Amino acid sequence: MIEIAGTAKETAKHPRIAFVTIGQAPRTDVVPEMIGMLDGKPHFEEFGALDGLTDEEIADQAAGPEDATLYTRLADGRHVVLRADFVEERLQALMARVDQRGFDLVVLITTGVFRPISLRTPFVHGQRALEAWIAPLVLGDCQLGVIYPLARQARTAPHYGTSIENARNASATGNTHSLQEAAKRLANVELILMLSFGHTEAMAKRVAQIAHRPVVTTRRIVAGMMRLHLGALGGAASLAHPANTAAAGRELIGRLPPPLRQLTRREEDVLAHVLDGRSNKLIGRALGISHRTVEIHRSRAMAKFGTSSTTELIRWTLMSPGG
Repeated sequence: MIEIAGTAKETAKHPRIAFVTIGQAPRTDVVPEMIGMLDGKPHFEEFGALDGLTDEEIADQAAGPEDATLYTRLADGRHVVLRADFVEERLQALMARVDQRGFDLVVLITTGVFRPISLRTPFVHGQRALEAWIAPLVLGDCQLGVIYPLARQARTAPHYGTSIENARNASATGNTHSLQEAAKRLANVELILMLSFGHTEAMAKRVAQIAHRPVVTTRRIVAGMMRLHLGALGGAASLAHPANTAAAGRELIGRLPPPLRQLTRREEDVLAHVLDGRSNKLIGRALGISHRTVEIHRSRAMAKFGTSSTTELIRWTLMSPGG
C-alpha cells in the first residue's frame, strides 16, 4: 500500500480516493496519469491484492494452460499471469477491508474481473465502467477493435454482453512492435479500445497514428467515471477554474459535424463540459450558473446539432476522421 497524506484541513477539502489493483501497489505506471486526467490533486492511497506476498508465493499461483487467467504488474515492474480464482479471492478480502477505511471513492484499476463486488463506499469498477461505456456506442454491425494485453486473453475473453460480438480483436503485450502489429490489423475497424490499464495515452496516440482510427484507453474511460462521482461529492478535487477545465471536451467539439446554427460562447462552454463527462450540477459550479441554466444551454446546443443524445454526439466524435 502507498499513501499520499495531507493535513486534516486539506483532507476535509479534498475527497480521498482508494485505487485498488489486482497486482501490487504502487501502480506508478497507471495512477499518476489517471490523477492527471482529473481536475485538482485529490488525496489518494493505493492497495494491491498481491501486497505482502513473497515471490515464491506468487510463483506458486502461476496459471496453467487450462486456467482462467489475470495478467497484472508487481511493484518492481515485472508482470505475471496468475490463476484468476486465487487473485479474485484475495481481491474480495482486500475490498472488504478498504470499504471500512472511510474513503470517498474506491476505484478498481483492472479489467477482466467479472465477479460481483458490493461496497458501501461509492465505487468505480474498472470492468463495469468499461462495459457501460461501450454498450451505447457499439450499435448494429459497428466493428470495434480490441487490443488485449495477452494473446490468450483475446482468444478466451468473454463477450461484454452483446457489445463486442462484432468486434475484430488484436492482441498486444504492450511493447512497441506488438502494438504496431495490432494497429495494422485494426486499420479497418471504426473504433479501437485499448483494454488494459497498462496501456498509456502515449501508446494510444501511437496506435491512432498507425491505424488512422480513433483510439480510447480504459484509463480515460474510468477517469471520466471518477469525475462524475467526484462532481457529485462537490469536492475541491472535482473542480478547477473554468478556464482550465473541459479542455478535452473542447477538442471533441472540433470533431463534430458543423452545427445547424452557430453555437453561442456559453453553449460551447456548456457542451465542452458535457463532452468531458461532467454532470449539469458540476458544470453549473464550474461556470458560475445554475444547473437549470446549464440545462437550457445544453438543450439549445444539442438542438443545433440535430440531436438530443449525448451518446450520439460522443459517437460522432469517435467516428470522425480526426479521432
